[in-house]
Amino acid sequence: PYGIHRTLPLPQDAPQHADWILAHIRVKNVIVGVVCLFFDEPNKMSNDHQATVETLIDSLTICATHIRLVARHEKLGRNQSEFMRIVSHDLRSPLTSIQGFASMLEAGSVGELNKQQEHFVEKILSGISQMTSLVENFQDAGRYDPETGFYEMQRKPCDVGEIIRKIVSNHIVPAEKQELHLKTQIEEDLPIIFADSNMLERAIINLVDNAIKYTPNGREIVVKALRNGDSVHIAVKDNGLGISPENQKLLFERHVRIPRAEHKRVKGSGLGLFIVRSVARRHGGEAWVESEEGNGSTFFIKVPIGEVNM
Repeated sequence: PYGIHRTLPLPQDAPQHADWILAHIRVKNVIVGVVCLFFDEPNKMSNDHQATVETLIDSLTICATHIRLVARHEKLGRNQSEFMRIVSHDLRSPLTSIQGFASMLEAGSVGELNKQQEHFVEKILSGISQMTSLVENFQDAGRYDPETGFYEMQRKPCDVGEIIRKIVSNHIVPAEKQELHLKTQIEEDLPIIFADSNMLERAIINLVDNAIKYTPNGREIVVKALRNGDSVHIAVKDNGLGISPENQKLLFERHVRIPRAEHKRVKGSGLGLFIVRSVARRHGGEAWVESEEGNGSTFFIKVPIGEVNM
């Protein structure tokens, strides 16, 4: 099944007959390679030689199959990223127009609204905000993926404390709507890090957004930053329902959402934490969660300080 043994004529200045073994490497019944074992003298081939070639072919077939699977996986990843990029681009323009007109209605630019109309416009703007966040997640998941991402990082000195304060300030209103207390704990003399501020801001926003979505009304959310060795740790701690150990392993995968009845009202793409981990890894760091069911969760981003302070 592996090949053929036959006599092969050689050039005139070589012995006129030699033994050889020919064996094909097949993947899904398609020949993807050939292995030949030559002998400079006839009748030298033994059963051990045949067994060696068969073992070699088995190993090469496994390798070839694995290489094809990896190549296919990478192609699918590139296609998915390109699809996300196109969809994000095509959705962004109409969303911007809808938001602009809805904002004009809210501001009374076309006349005063009654209470019902104000309520409708508020719902429209809320829906646009959710859709915009979804589009941004689709776009960023493709751009920031460590394996297939095409985004070229723009590293520069970054003040993590300043980034966190800005994000928290922008989230005070949505937090207050759910009677949540949003606080910061930023270590004094926190070092400046060398990072892509846009990527880092996006990752922290995703963590704060999730904390607001999944924390019951009236509880507290704390956004922290502290130095840990040669890295800065950014943490978002909530007082939500917590996450089981088995679900913690899945959280940072693409399109994963934990199936819990109390979360059905929360809409999302399952890309937020995937982006968080992608951003951390693109910076040479990591992202993880520490949680117990019933005792809330703390999500961490570890980012190396980089060359700024070295």
